[in-house]
Amino acid sequence: MVLRPTTLLCGAALCAGAFVVMLALAYGSPDARWLDASAFQGFMGLQRPKVSDLTTWLGRLGDPAQVATIAIGLAAVALARGRPRMAVVVVLLVGLTSISSQVLKAVLAYPRSDELINGAHVSPAAFPSGHATASMSLAIALVLVVSPRLRPLAALVGSALALGVSFSVVSMGWHFPSDVIGGFLLATGWTLILLAGLLALEVRYPERAGRSALARRSRAVVDAVSGAGLVVVLVAGAIATAVVGLGIVAFRLPDLLGYVADHTVFVVVAGLLVLSAVALLRLVAVAAARRG
Repeated sequence: MVLRPTTLLCGAALCAGAFVVMLALAYGSPDARWLDASAFQGFMGLQRPKVSDLTTWLGRLGDPAQVATIAIGLAAVALARGRPRMAVVVVLLVGLTSISSQVLKAVLAYPRSDELINGAHVSPAAFPSGHATASMSLAIALVLVVSPRLRPLAALVGSALALGVSFSVVSMGWHFPSDVIGGFLLATGWTLILLAGLLALEVRYPERAGRSALARRSRAVVDAVSGAGLVVVLVAGAIATAVVGLGIVAFRLPDLLGYVADHTVFVVVAGLLVLSAVALLRLVAVAAARRG
């Protein structure tokens, strides 16, 4: 089934509706605020010297300079594959999400907790998380610029990026988990709007990808390099995760089980964040595949 621009806009409207619901719950529901604070406490409790070094490094991937650098690289990939319009979409996506997240944070500023939690106090201007918005935007851009056959790998790498940055800013005490969900929804909503505009443009003025031997060779080289890079990142991530997991099981399993038992809300909310990132990136991948 080929998507229509109106279908994509309806998807964006659903993201906007979910954003408003999440905002209402995070600000107005005592139960939701308790869940937010309990999960936040669980994230904060993970901080150790070595963990802090890792979360600081990951969190910086959502800083403006790093986001701009990665976005330029992804736009360059789209250009090298003969998709200049997609390169423009990437630049617009990162720019619009970055600006809108900062504006919304200022407009929607509201104190949700007057108490220190593990020594941290979340700023009233925290919903949605700018770092979560930026990292999800980059994850989505990665999915959009690679070839269709590489999108499943790109979605996995993108999910790891978005979750790594988002988990880090929560564990460092900058944001509640609800701020992360808000950022994910904001990035996805803007993506569907831009894809709707791109689709409407392509229906009227079809994009003609380069058909010369040089253009085909360029796409082949970019696809090969992109595929190899994604595989390397996934393999390295899997090895690192396995090593850390085995180390915890071998030396700290009782501590892990005790922490999980004491922070059940944190485990559930972290799982929901993972599912939301994967589901939203899957939505974008399907939309990209069915644009034409």
